Amino acid sequence: MNKLEQHAVIHNRFDVIVQDAKTGKVKQTAVAYNIILNRWFNCLTASGGISWECNHLQYISFGTGTGTLDVTRTTMFSQLGLKAVTVIDTVYDHPTSYVTKEIRLEAEEYNDSTITEVGFQDSFSNNRYLVTHAFLKDSEGNQIAIAKTDSDVVIIRGTFYATFTQGGFGTNGIYAPESENLVVSCIFGENSLPMVVAFSRFDNDTPARMGERYHGRKTTALSSCTVDTTGWEIDYPVLTWSDTECVNQTVRQIGMPGFAAISLPDSSMFTPLAISHLAIGTGDGSTTEFDIGSPLFEPDSETIYVDGVAQTRGTDYTADPTNNMTDMRENYWTAEMTALSDNVEFGNLKTRTMSSTPYYDPIAWWICTNVGYYPSSCTVSSTTPIWIDFGVTRDCNRMKFEIITVPSAQLDNMAIEYSDDNVNWTAVTVTRSEQVWSFPLTSARYWRVYIPSYSWSYPLQFYNFPTRDSLVTGTTFFLGKVAPGLTFATAPAAGAAIEASFTLNYPYKTANNLLKFTASLVFARGEGS
Repeated sequence: MNKLEQHAVIHNRFDVIVQDAKTGKVKQTAVAYNIILNRWFNCLTASGGISWECNHLQYISFGTGTGTLDVTRTTMFSQLGLKAVTVIDTVYDHPTSYVTKEIRLEAEEYNDSTITEVGFQDSFSNNRYLVTHAFLKDSEGNQIAIAKTDSDVVIIRGTFYATFTQGGFGTNGIYAPESENLVVSCIFGENSLPMVVAFSRFDNDTPARMGERYHGRKTTALSSCTVDTTGWEIDYPVLTWSDTECVNQTVRQIGMPGFAAISLPDSSMFTPLAISHLAIGTGDGSTTEFDIGSPLFEPDSETIYVDGVAQTRGTDYTADPTNNMTDMRENYWTAEMTALSDNVEFGNLKTRTMSSTPYYDPIAWWICTNVGYYPSSCTVSSTTPIWIDFGVTRDCNRMKFEIITVPSAQLDNMAIEYSDDNVNWTAVTVTRSEQVWSFPLTSARYWRVYIPSYSWSYPLQFYNFPTRDSLVTGTTFFLGKVAPGLTFATAPAAGAAIEASFTLNYPYKTANNLLKFTASLVFARGEGS
């Protein structure tokens, strides 16, 4: 996988306003276009002798000195004082966001001084670090000084800009809107740099959602990053999911929550992987259905061999590229939904009082406890069934409960019904094996599940149990399609070797491969900085 880069351009200006202390009338104005000092990057990355990540843009300093501005400076020429800032405005917009912070020098402060220079300072503990520096100028660009007297209030207002280029994460990159971009908010002193990498089996509309809808997650630290203090670049370490981690999981998106992610398939980032002559089974003269070896593969990319002879698609066999022969949980349609969404009624869950401790959503297959916490149980009945509107027609042929508190005598009475209009309902004919119900493949938009004339309490899983596929989740209800990857028109003869070649557009994490990710942040000074 290519190294993924994101670029941020920063610059800063100050506006200085001198007001009459009694009337508030403006007596004088000045502007200062700062240079961004190298020290700013040192503070952002805890490099260059800075022992820890700073709190950014926390102070505005002012001084009386003169000299030649230089990006390598670490102090003002002659600092007069500094004050903690007040945030006046924060605007997140594309492509440029900014934060405005100010200090006020009241009538009784710093009198009989001549202010010539200003700058932002970062801080950690009792340390202060000058990170921008500028001289005051008038509207014509001439350097000036402000003489502070006891009849003046001086307002020093600094605006720090960050222009973020949304790119570098491939053709199908998804990017955090500026209001959710952790890099921008870190620059403004409102957050820390993103240090989490996650992948999801589902498509998320923004990277922020990957903070909760993930199936694999790694956390790093700034101290593990490689920092180029000359090129102003932060290279994240290569984060690896090993052979024992997240086995049998597909990767639809991978990236950094609150930053950016790749949405697969994307050949510019992930070159399709060719699987050649994978042994998938041996004929017995009667079996026609086989697991093709992956729950997702590129449509029409497969070639099937029986004893080394290529078979004809559509004549000798059919293949389902989105099969669920391996019973992948994310291939159940309900796994991407939540029980609190508008198109789901899970018994009377929505009318129950939320618990003071977290319980998991019964259908969402990720770490989903909801901000308000779920109740510990709900009631399912014919009047409060499990009701689902998929929004579009979906093929379904299997439902299963991983936990259900229903007497065995009642399980065979379970009704699974479908509808095209949410008015007229038809029951499917099912066969049951324990807590798994199978029925002929049926296409419908609306589905409901209940036991006629019977109510049961449906327990939700407590937040720390059970563990499934290296994740702590609580999904216990599934409805969707289970289909074989490969179906022969005629069963291969006994002893016949069956092989498959196909192309993967999504990484499929198994015990035989590793999943790796790395990214870089590149900063640059903008105009006027």
